[in-house]
Amino acid sequence: MIRIGFYGHDDDMAAWRRTLATRLPAFEISRLLEPAGQECDVALVWAPPPGALSDCPNLRGIIMQGQGVDHMMHDTTVPRDLPLVRLVDPDMASALSQWALLCALDFWRDGDHYRTAQAEKRWDPRPQRPAAGGRVGILGVGAIGSVIASRFAALGFAVRGYARSPKSIDGIEMFVGADQLNAFAEDLQIVVSVLPLTPDTTGIIDAGFLNRVTPGAFVINGGRGPQIIDDDLLAALDSGHVGGAALDVFATEPLPQTHRYWTHPNVRVWPHVAAQTNAETAADQVAAAIDSIMAGRRPKNQVDWARGY
Repeated sequence: MIRIGFYGHDDDMAAWRRTLATRLPAFEISRLLEPAGQECDVALVWAPPPGALSDCPNLRGIIMQGQGVDHMMHDTTVPRDLPLVRLVDPDMASALSQWALLCALDFWRDGDHYRTAQAEKRWDPRPQRPAAGGRVGILGVGAIGSVIASRFAALGFAVRGYARSPKSIDGIEMFVGADQLNAFAEDLQIVVSVLPLTPDTTGIIDAGFLNRVTPGAFVINGGRGPQIIDDDLLAALDSGHVGGAALDVFATEPLPQTHRYWTHPNVRVWPHVAAQTNAETAADQVAAAIDSIMAGRRPKNQVDWARGY
């Protein structure tokens, strides 16, 4: 009997129980913070409270319900000798790419302007930006970012990708490492971040970065909130150097009601919904990871604790 400790919403636990039922041998799934869950062999979690995994004497591996693993990296009580697996689901890549394109195209075609004009009953056409697109930079071109980059390129945008290590994607101009970050940012009209959160990516979108983009550029963040220096982005928005932003992730979530992002006229706040985990499409991957962990094999998409992703 495989014992799975679950941390997340009860509805999600029921969905995982249903989808894994046809993919695993006998198993039971219990809430991680209850006594039965503490006896788990495998933890299937999203952002469990600090210390929750240190009291599981039988724990053999941890599977995240999403791509992000920064919660685990920040919890020093999590055993570092256990395999940590991130979810790499094509459905999530498609969902996040749809969100990024939605936000970018709404900006590119002046959606805010025309919604305001309609509300005020004004017939107020603006000159159309080039239908061939403009300069888009994707911060992070892994499993999700590479899909986003390719879909922007298919729409005619000139796309740049930024990565920690050399990569090659057809039709994408690549920039690698901190030494090339400034060149990557130069004259971008749309910035999309889907980076993992590491010490190297924390604060990567700061005043220096924003000063290099084209005046009136648009910033989209579907990575992690701390990658943006909030005060720097707000200053750039206030000055008009950055024309707008669509933000799905924040340093503190839920976003505090006193935060200026809520009321800034050029910011669109999304409540961390750009790509939500789908148990139906991710079940094969999770089942395969559980099989590998229980057999003592290295699971696919295992995280390097030292690198942070």
